Amino acid sequence: MEDDNQSSPDMEIRLVSRDGKEFTLPYSGAKLSKLVENALDGKGDDADVEERTVQIPKVEEECLSKVVEYLKHYQEEPMDEIRTPLEENTFEGNIKQQWYREFLEGMDDPLLFELVTAANFMEIQPLLDICCLKVSSLLMGKSAEEIRSFLNIPKMTPEEEAEAREKHRWIFDD
Repeated sequence: MEDDNQSSPDMEIRLVSRDGKEFTLPYSGAKLSKLVENALDGKGDDADVEERTVQIPKVEEECLSKVVEYLKHYQEEPMDEIRTPLEENTFEGNIKQQWYREFLEGMDDPLLFELVTAANFMEIQPLLDICCLKVSSLLMGKSAEEIRSFLNIPKMTPEEEAEAREKHRWIFDD
């Protein structure tokens, strides 16, 4: 069975990271990325290998390997939609599927932030959703100063803070 762009679901495609590492996966898994789907639009099974190669210039090898791992698993077991409003106050309470919980468990913060950026750049909405949920769960219960430090946001100058307090009084709980 063929889909809208005449590419068979089993057609192998290649994703190439910024640092030149190549990853292969079936089109049926890769098309979850709107960037990949659009890049391959109209290229059928008769396309040569170069035509079935998509450069991902903003994503390094380590991160792209995690994206490909996610896409391949999603093809086998689609992730349940994250319901809003959230049902629970924890990441684990909202993500019921074990593989998806474990996928992000223990991931270091820099890689998690790279994954957020990659999911956004590659337009992979379910991956972006789960990564953002994970980040938000890591921020729960932290003070504004702890959040600023965690997200590496520079401290405001006294002038910037005064201006922010004036413009956005509702944010500051003084």
